[in-house]
Order: sequence, then C-alpha cells, then structure tokens
Amino acid sequence: MAQKSELENTGIKSEKLIETSAAWDGSALPDYPQATPVISIYKYTFPPHTVTNPHYHKIINCGVVLSGTLTIVCQDGSFHDFHAGESIVETIGTVHHGENRGDIDVEVIMFYAGDGTTPLSFPIENKSNK
Repeated sequence: MAQKSELENTGIKSEKLIETSAAWDGSALPDYPQATPVISIYKYTFPPHTVTNPHYHKIINCGVVLSGTLTIVCQDGSFHDFHAGESIVETIGTVHHGENRGDIDVEVIMFYAGDGTTPLSFPIENKSNK
C-alpha cells in the first residue's frame, strides 16, 4: 500500500532530484557529526569565466545548479560538468575547485549539513596565484 502524502489531491507536484549515500565521484559520504546538526543554505553566483580557489570539505553538502554549467575539477585533473537542473553531491576530503567556463552566470543553491563549528570548506594554497 502506498504511503499517503501531504500533497495528495492538492495539485502540487514533487520530484525527487537525487537520493544517494555517495558523492558525484562515487566516494561514500561520511557519517553525520554527533553534535547538534546545523543546516546552512547558500546561493552562489559564478560570473562567466571565474574559478574558486582550491578547497575541500569535511561536511556533507549538496545542491542544485539553477542556471549555466558548473565544472568541478579535482586536483588530479578529473572533472565533471553539472548543468542547470542537475544535482550535485560534493566530495568529502578531495581537493577540488569550481569553474564557470561559460559566458553566462552560473547560479547554484548549496545545502550544508554541519555541526556549527566545522568550516564549510578548507582552502588550499593556490600555487598559480603566487
């Protein structure tokens, strides 16, 4: 028997974008912290031809690309393009950066499941900016 939903007979549509226990590269997500959870939601806007500094995450984070194409590039040179409407589940502990290689803004909403004390990301020295 199907479970009833709060949306039943309302005309409201729901679409699961992603459900996973792995990051986009296939690596397993870590356990949640044992502390009180703190959820943070950020909207990022990447102007055309911009690049974040190299960084990594220690907390689970995921999001949805609203517009444009976001390219995530790992330190080993591997990369993945995420297009408007696609979900991202970030890697944990893997050094990477994000790029907008296109000619329009990339907008992304990201959700972070942290503990209130662990930073959302940890920057790595960018040798190309010396």
